[in-house]
Amino acid sequence: MSTSGIFPLIRFITTSSTNEVAMQMALQGGKHGTVVVADQQTHGRGRGAKLYASPPGGLYMSVILRPELPLDRLPFITLAGGLACARAVEEHTGLAVALKWPNDLYLQGRKLGGILAQTGPYSPAVHAIPFVVLGIGINVNTRRESFAPELRNIVISLYDTKAELYGIDSLLAAVHAHLCAQLVQLREDIAGVVNEWRQRDYLLGRAVTWQEMGKTMSGLGAGISDDGCYQLQAADGTLHAILAGEVTIGPVPDEEK
Repeated sequence: MSTSGIFPLIRFITTSSTNEVAMQMALQGGKHGTVVVADQQTHGRGRGAKLYASPPGGLYMSVILRPELPLDRLPFITLAGGLACARAVEEHTGLAVALKWPNDLYLQGRKLGGILAQTGPYSPAVHAIPFVVLGIGINVNTRRESFAPELRNIVISLYDTKAELYGIDSLLAAVHAHLCAQLVQLREDIAGVVNEWRQRDYLLGRAVTWQEMGKTMSGLGAGISDDGCYQLQAADGTLHAILAGEVTIGPVPDEEK
């Protein structure tokens, strides 16, 4: 472990999960903007109980955020984090990055990375959540053979696009800078955040399936609403708001109907 940087930064060669470390630091008073980064994670956190594949060569970072935002804007932090990552990657590569609701980065039709937001305990006394830990994983110089066989056809790294290595530390700094800027915009111009996200919507107009707790629905991706929910357009034209769950591309497989 080492510390460095113009913002508080804790660096590990290997750790179980940067989000777990950052959550513990936040509970102990870790400062806003503090970054925990690792070259590799052994138990990276994904949505729900999923593990996030974290082989060497990727950017695996978690940021402690103490945003001055009303509670109803906290769910937008994941969307803002996606925009920050997309902007940073585009600055470094010139490649267009799309966003798949709620937390995935897509490049050339494959998954480039993901985001996981975890909130601190709600404080009734001040009607606020004291902090959010935003975990970010981006496949930067990761070799395809480093991923499990079942993932190799659905993921992509920046290295895959041009067979050249990219500076992980400079990408980290760019993500951090754009994230700070996005938090300011969330406070001052939330409509601007929503509109930019809509321009990067990977699911828009695609056949998609939503699944949550045994419920399933198929339709067309219809973009996010002003309150950050994703909308699915059913065959009869009805729009359904999706608050949580898993949205995948394609209709429901026959064996699940």
